[in-house]
Amino acid sequence: MGRTDPKGNLVPNHDRSKKPEHKLEILVSDPQKRSGDQSTTSSYVSYQISTKTDNPAYQKYHDDAGGIIVVHRRYSDLLLLHNILSNDHPTCIIPPLPDKKVFQYIAGDRFSQSFTQKRCHSLQNFLRRVANHPILAVSNSLMMFLVSPDWDAYRKSLAGHLQQNNKDEVTDVFMNAFKTVHKQSDEFVEIKEKSDKLDHNVAKIDKIFHRVVKKYDAISEDYSKFGSNIQDLQELCTGENEMLSQNLKNFNEGITQLSFGIRDLSKYLDYEYIVDLKDLEHYIDSMNQLIKLKEQKQIDYEELSEYLTKSVNEKNNLISGYGGSNFFTNKLEELAGINQESARREKIDKLETKINCLTGELESSKKIADAFEQETLKEVSLFEELKTKELKTSLGSLADHHIEFYEKLLETWVKVDENL
Repeated sequence: MGRTDPKGNLVPNHDRSKKPEHKLEILVSDPQKRSGDQSTTSSYVSYQISTKTDNPAYQKYHDDAGGIIVVHRRYSDLLLLHNILSNDHPTCIIPPLPDKKVFQYIAGDRFSQSFTQKRCHSLQNFLRRVANHPILAVSNSLMMFLVSPDWDAYRKSLAGHLQQNNKDEVTDVFMNAFKTVHKQSDEFVEIKEKSDKLDHNVAKIDKIFHRVVKKYDAISEDYSKFGSNIQDLQELCTGENEMLSQNLKNFNEGITQLSFGIRDLSKYLDYEYIVDLKDLEHYIDSMNQLIKLKEQKQIDYEELSEYLTKSVNEKNNLISGYGGSNFFTNKLEELAGINQESARREKIDKLETKINCLTGELESSKKIADAFEQETLKEVSLFEELKTKELKTSLGSLADHHIEFYEKLLETWVKVDENL
């Protein structure tokens, strides 16, 4: 369940419509394998996180205004930050982290360049989304993460508290796992349909580009082998036909550059573009999780409403003389010497107390459900805005890399043609 104050009210959030007052640029780079401390023999990967901001609160952590603050963090540090943000901002869509990648750990290649570079780019996506969120960007926990030299002490002080909150949330989600909202608003039905369609399309594009990468790698390898064969032929011609040998050398340079260009383009698709697609799939899932949490609030309200209606009906039946107990129960109470009228009055009084209590709880639950729904709608609107910007940037980068590939290809083969 979402965090509430001691009175059961939803914790209010800042205004999402306001743009961040200060610039906050975060760069994740330079993944490095490091050894654990003396108490453990395990190794891990650390990432350099560079922050540039004009926020005065950050100024004390670097000498010159507008300077860059550099810290080194590992994956578990970002996981803790993610959990803190989830705990402190239950009505926000918290950007997802990359998966733990258990199979890479088992296979022993979690320190490979492919794995660490892809994770580095995904962590960059996570922190960029946090920095672009008007509420998450001003979180004190984020600032501590980006600048504090005492982060380890800070994380140890929070571990137990977060574990307890996570247990409560998992319990509530499990309790309502098989329940559905009786009356879903048209607005959320439309949001769900658009979300499912976007998720389906992104997953489809993801699969297509995985095949493209495999094809590019195969083509690059074929051109590389072709270049080796041309080089062998050139060596055979050396000393016998120098002009042919030189032409073969020039042609081989073009083939080699073509192989390198295809390989670099494939690497960009594999290390960045496909990672962006996968992260977008996870981001959509995070939005769906918030909607499910909103539905849990509504389910709580609907169940309280049903319970109150049942209690009111039971009281009315007792007053009219029709409800309460069955024939055998009445006879047993009569044989036991229980005054039927007195027992009926006592049951009515208990029901009155229960109804009064339920009425107050229902009003509180209604306020929480309505407030959560409004916050969710605002968050979905913000998600759409950020998602649109991301897609525009990602597609622009995809186009730029292809343009660069073909420009270099044209330049290379113009030179080859001139030298032949």
